[in-house]
Parts: sequence; C-alpha cells; structure tokens
Amino acid sequence: MTSKGERTRNQVIALTADLMNEQGWLGVPISQVMAVSGLQKGGLYRHFESREALAYAAFDHAVARVRDRLIDSLTGCETATEQLLALIHAYQPEDGPVPLPGGCPIMNVAIESDHAHPGLRERAVDAMSRWRSLIEQIVLDGMRRSELRKDIDPANVSAVLIGGLEGGVMLSHLYDDPEPLQAAIRHLHHYVEHDLRRHAPEDGTP
Repeated sequence: MTSKGERTRNQVIALTADLMNEQGWLGVPISQVMAVSGLQKGGLYRHFESREALAYAAFDHAVARVRDRLIDSLTGCETATEQLLALIHAYQPEDGPVPLPGGCPIMNVAIESDHAHPGLRERAVDAMSRWRSLIEQIVLDGMRRSELRKDIDPANVSAVLIGGLEGGVMLSHLYDDPEPLQAAIRHLHHYVEHDLRRHAPEDGTP
C-alpha cells in the first residue's frame, strides 16, 4: 500500500513535470512549484533534497509517461511495419497531446539545458538513446524476418522517424497548429510503407 507521503511525493512530481515541461525545466522557480502543489517550501524539501532532485524526478516521470504511451501503442502489432506505424501514429493528438503539454520533454531539455545543466542533459541523452534503441531493434527484427528491406540502416531509420516526429511536434506547438505534425506523420507513414517495407517482386520471384 502506498503511504500518504509517497502519494504526496508522486503528486508533486506529476504536477511539477507538467509545469516545467511547459514553462522551462531550468527557469521555473520553486515558488511556482509551491503554488501548484499546495506545499510550503519546508514541505517540498521533506520530499526532495533540492530543486535539482525534484527536476530530475519530474523529468523521469515525464519521460515515463511518453514511453508508456508509445509502448502501449505496440499492443497487438505483429510485424515490424505495424510496430513502426503504431509508434508514428501514437503521436496523433486524439487521445491527448503527445508527447505532453508543452512538447517533448527530451527535446525541451536538450534545447534548454545544452551544456548548462549536465545532469539534465545526461538524462535526456539516456532517454533518447533508449527511444532510438527501441526503433532500431524493431527494424533489425523486421530485417531478420524479411519484412523490411535488407539494405536499410536501423540507426538512420531511428534518426528519420524521431527527427520527423520531434520536428512536427515543435512546429505544431510553435504555430499552435496541428497540421505540421499531421504532415510529418503522413510523410513518415509513406516512408515506412514504401521505403522500408519489403515488397515482393512483380514477377513473383523471392
């Protein structure tokens, strides 16, 4: 059973994740965290040893929310093509903004922190590396099963998919317009279906 202290801590982390992802991982003052959480400074520091520790926990929470939605999208997918398309279409906003209100936490931290906050930057690098590894493993499995072309580079595929989706998210947030993200999703759908998927030769030879 979760204790009251754990429930409070988890609630603060979730609220802080939304706040920092929308207003800045480095710039949000502790007073704003106090305002959204309803806790005084002493109460916050009973749960977190520092603002940095809270930011780390909030970032990890935000990344986990994105990861869980993407992993859930793979349920029922049997082929590599289906899995890649599911990951792409998980960015559709019908069920709420993806990755999160304010955009992708990994991209936000990467842009905001750069080398100014090595701890957050390292977390962003690790999260992105795991995201790329998932895509690359799907591609490798698809190549082994002859579902995808044998001459593609899994690392390039992950860069194209993530770059397209993240760029679409960024443009849609910047212009407050869903069309850039929708355009990226349509393009990546075509890329997977026509450039990655292995098609049988027209003459029927293997």
